[in-house]
Amino acid sequence: MALAERKHAGSFVALDGPTILHLAAAFHAEALEEDDQARWDAEEREQFKAIAVRVDEAGGVNSWAGSERSRWAAKARETQAAALASCKALKASGDLEGVLEEWTEESLLLAEARGFLVSPSDPLLPELCRALNDAAILASQDRLKRLEGEDVPTPAEPEPPTTPAKAARKKGGEVLLMPTFEAYATAQGISEGVRREWRKYIQSLIGFVGHDDARRLTRDDVVAWRDHLQTTPMRNGALRKPVTVRDKYITALRCTLAWATEEKRLDENVASDVKVRIPKVAKVRDKDFTMDEAKAILKASLVAPTGRLSAPYVRARRWIPWLCAYSGARVNELSQLRKEDIFQSEGVWVMRITPEAGSVKTREARLVPLHPHVIEQGFLGVLKGLNKGPIFYEPLNLRAIGDEIKGNRHVKKVGERLAEWVRKDVGITDPDIKPNHAWRHLFKTLSADAGIEERVADAIQGHAPGTTGRKYGKISVQAKAAALERFPRFKVD
Repeated sequence: MALAERKHAGSFVALDGPTILHLAAAFHAEALEEDDQARWDAEEREQFKAIAVRVDEAGGVNSWAGSERSRWAAKARETQAAALASCKALKASGDLEGVLEEWTEESLLLAEARGFLVSPSDPLLPELCRALNDAAILASQDRLKRLEGEDVPTPAEPEPPTTPAKAARKKGGEVLLMPTFEAYATAQGISEGVRREWRKYIQSLIGFVGHDDARRLTRDDVVAWRDHLQTTPMRNGALRKPVTVRDKYITALRCTLAWATEEKRLDENVASDVKVRIPKVAKVRDKDFTMDEAKAILKASLVAPTGRLSAPYVRARRWIPWLCAYSGARVNELSQLRKEDIFQSEGVWVMRITPEAGSVKTREARLVPLHPHVIEQGFLGVLKGLNKGPIFYEPLNLRAIGDEIKGNRHVKKVGERLAEWVRKDVGITDPDIKPNHAWRHLFKTLSADAGIEERVADAIQGHAPGTTGRKYGKISVQAKAAALERFPRFKVD
């Protein structure tokens, strides 16, 4: 009942090292105990005894009964050898995806049976799955030793961990962090992609402090967590950047607690004044592409790609850099464009950037005129041969629930592949430049050079107005088109 109540409330245990070790030891002990029961089960012994008696009464020897035992042992040996080889292969190849596929469900069920309700999105769940894979290797090895006649005792029941992952019980005075975050995310309409990312940050805090009660959380806890994040290496050995700790981890917690305070669930937001000092880094270049870099990318987009690439990705490599250059749009806003998002409005060919197609940072649709140079290159002609739906990725890869698109990773993948192409193939390797986002900076720079009003440039790019006064009125499609007529063309051989 307690488990059911916690599951209903979404009150999860945050996995930590001691809990993972305990569950792995429990898995190993249970495996050998099951082997004991299968080998020496009383009913099975009686069956073997009856077989032996029947053979003796017939005047024979126990060879038939022994043969049955041998068959059982041979089958068990074959089963354990196959299981051992499979688990060893996953470990040897470092196949984390395979480990998760094999052990995620088993991990969650084992943890729940032991009184630990673990969230499927727990950041340490992969570590638990790896630990169970190792425990399965050990259990199979022990079973094979038993089949060779070695005495391998069943381990004693492991003691549960004393710290810190005890199931958070929903009492009257508690405000559970994870359910509070989910309520905040729903109330604010946070996208599924951001939710998945921020859940990891909240789980990180829960694992660090060892409980899920926001009311027990103190400012000192948050400061200690901040310092831990900045000084503890990640799995790849690198330290987190201070800006990552500030803008992701601390921001996720601060926003969640601020909402809970506004909703009178908490008396105060203990993260409100926790700061992360960002050391001043020497600025060695601007954030926008140089004209040489921009032209190198656009020129490379005109070269027919080699190798086996999907038709949508070929279109993405050919057209998205030009659309970025002439609109300053975010790359994922363009990679999720559909054929029906390209149409004429007030006599102007436009692309509609809309949350209906996927994620839009401002959560507002906008119409962006197509630059004449894009039209002249034949972009509209390419669309004529396509069916309705996504232009730059396979429509079957779309993940949707009802009418709402949920964290479409294929849209994001297009941008990631383009960034990799810019780095590896085009050769723009400067770490101080972002291979997709630099188009937005360059667009703003060239807009200013062309005398385009900043308010108009913001409307084209989807930047929020900087002042209250700029929120009044709207920028028409005609005004945007006129601005883009003045926007300079990229002259590429």
